[in-house]
Amino acid sequence: MKKLFLASGVVNAICLIALTLFVGIQLPAFGMWFYRLQYEANETYARVDMEPEDLHEVTRHMIRYMQGRETDLQILTTVGGEERTFFSEIEIRHMEDVQDLFVVGLVVQNVLVVLFLLTLGLFIFRGREWVRYLFKSWQIGAAAVFLSLATLIALIAINWHHAFVIFHEIFFDNDYWILDARVDLLVNIVPYEFFIAISVLIGSFFALGLGVLFGGATLGLRRNRKDAE
Repeated sequence: MKKLFLASGVVNAICLIALTLFVGIQLPAFGMWFYRLQYEANETYARVDMEPEDLHEVTRHMIRYMQGRETDLQILTTVGGEERTFFSEIEIRHMEDVQDLFVVGLVVQNVLVVLFLLTLGLFIFRGREWVRYLFKSWQIGAAAVFLSLATLIALIAINWHHAFVIFHEIFFDNDYWILDARVDLLVNIVPYEFFIAISVLIGSFFALGLGVLFGGATLGLRRNRKDAE
């Protein structure tokens, strides 16, 4: 019985930490608020020669596409006073790969939610006396991942460009992500500055979530000890 609850605690902690990361990624990646802020900060409207509302509409389509809620990126809009489709063929091919990543991620997220609820239910309904193993798993997991995150951030900060290239080489098996800012609009609306900002934000959200998890687990352990006395 002890081994069952130990294993369940570990699985629960892994699921919760992974879900925290997924949420940290999706908040900016699927949030119009973040794109608006970046467009203002990077003077994107002038860079692509588009009216704000036109670019916002393209962005809303792009977000829905990444979420798997739309199947077509042939978006007709106005650029430089002329009507045209926003994305080129190579940009659409790259966005197809991006969509695949997010859709797979959403499937994995749903599986993690089910596993999290199942393992949590085990402690709630059958193992309240073993709940300390759950809190301990949360505490150790959050601390270990936080240290790993700090190390990763330090390595990325040393050479952002190299880390950016490695990321794309890991997750994409082609070179469609290598775009030309002189002709491709996508790389102009999400330039280096955009990816630096989203990386910082995701890391901050994730670190905050880990901190909350560690603090909650610590308080839970203290309360559990008091109840046992």
